[in-house]
Amino acid sequence: MSGKKSSSILHLKRYVGCRLFDPKSQVYLSAEELERLIRQGIRVRVREVETGQDVTDAVVRPNLQ
Repeated sequence: MSGKKSSSILHLKRYVGCRLFDPKSQVYLSAEELERLIRQGIRVRVREVETGQDVTDAVVRPNLQ
């Protein structure tokens, strides 16, 4: 059995200033915390709060380099 989380997606909100918020756990995430989650195999989806636009690629890619 793999140590990775199931295929559920962690939905995050991005606020002004690139602050990432996890509404499920009610906490803000740092870039380091986001990177750790992704490297653990957790899938994330990020939406801009003001526009509702999906900004996952813009947020996730820089954290994996």
